[in-house]
Amino acid sequence: MAYKPFDADALIDATAPLLQLQVAPEHRAGIKANLKTAGKMAALVEQMKLEDDAEPAPVYRA
Repeated sequence: MAYKPFDADALIDATAPLLQLQVAPEHRAGIKANLKTAGKMAALVEQMKLEDDAEPAPVYRA
């Protein structure tokens, strides 16, 4: 399977009508930037390898 780069414009074009959103042209750049950031964050999470029996922690501490 070939890698296909994340296309924020295609995502905006496809999902805005489904969500019945009107995206103003002046907001599109901000939406695109946020989607790119979310895509980078998701890529980091996907790289994390977990054991099959891994369970979420009941309490999280920083």
